[in-house]
Order: sequence, then C-alpha cells, then structure tokens
Amino acid sequence: MAKMTPLPTPKYLVLLSVVIGHSLFGGYYAATRPEGAGWRFFSWHPFLMMVGMVGLMGTATLTKKRMGYTNTKLHGMIAWAGLVSSYIGFYVIYQNKNNNGKDHFTTLHSKAGLAALVGSTMLGLAGGVFLHPDFGIDKQNGLIRTGHKWAARGMLGVAWLATLSGLQTLIGEENVKELLFFAAPLLLAAPFTLL
Repeated sequence: MAKMTPLPTPKYLVLLSVVIGHSLFGGYYAATRPEGAGWRFFSWHPFLMMVGMVGLMGTATLTKKRMGYTNTKLHGMIAWAGLVSSYIGFYVIYQNKNNNGKDHFTTLHSKAGLAALVGSTMLGLAGGVFLHPDFGIDKQNGLIRTGHKWAARGMLGVAWLATLSGLQTLIGEENVKELLFFAAPLLLAAPFTLL
C-alpha cells in the first residue's frame, strides 16, 4: 500500500476555490432556475444543499487530505457545518412541498438526496464517536478509518449526482450543454476529492 502524502497547499487552494465557488455560484444559479423564476422560498433548497454538500463537505474532504491532528478536527467541524446547511435546505424543500400539496420522495433526485443526507449524518456520528482524534473510542482502527473514508466519499458522490439531477429537473432534459457546464467544476474536483 502506497504511503499517503498530504495534499500540497497550492493544489488545496485551487480545489477549495473550485468547490466553494461552484457551491456559491452554482447554488445561486440553480436557485434561480427555471429562467426568470428569480429568488423565492424554494431557492433556499438548491442553494443551501449546494453550499452544504459541495462547498462545505468538499472542503471538509480536502482538508482531511492535508493530514494531521488540526486538519482532522477541522474536517469534522466543516463536515458538520455542511450537514447543518444541508438539513436547512432539506427543511425548505420539505416545507415547500407541504405548502404546495405535493408528495415527498417521489423522484430519484429526492431519494438520492435523502440517502446522501442520512448516510452523511450516520458517517459523521460514527466519525465523532470512533475516530475523533481526542476522544474517539477506536481512533487507531484502520478498518473503521478506511470504511469511513470510502463510505463518506461515496455519499459525497451521490450528493453531487443529486445536484445534477436537481438542476436537470429545473432546466429540462433538453439543456444538455447547460447541464455539462454546471457539471464541469464537479468533474474537475471529483478525482481529487472523491478518490
């Protein structure tokens, strides 16, 4: 097994700018679709989910790759901030559907988003209980660490795919170029963040 090396600072800063920038600008873009819809209550859903699952969770993953005690603690705090943002986004869509008399969890987008949210929460709890560098009850267990790492990356991948399917719902299936343009930052960051 190859020895891990910390993510170098220049690459880290570039990747941070990609995930944070995409979460803010992409989140706002998705929040104001379809064209001309403007900002409304629903808009908080895509914006907060993008900030949570792309910006903050992506940052948490990249920060952990910097290695070390401080970065490990930052990883956990940033990931939990991402979950808080995402849960507020979840509340918005849940309330919006209630307000409009629509059923919940009927699309692949909603099911993938819910799976990513619940899965990430479970991984966050497991990380805090077992892997926290100060008080984790089994912080040196390589199997738990590896399982946490790969399961979390899988959940992040599911969340990122959910952002694409959500935008596709808002703009329509015929806007392939727009969807590819939206996906480009995720495709750029994915090899460094998810692998």
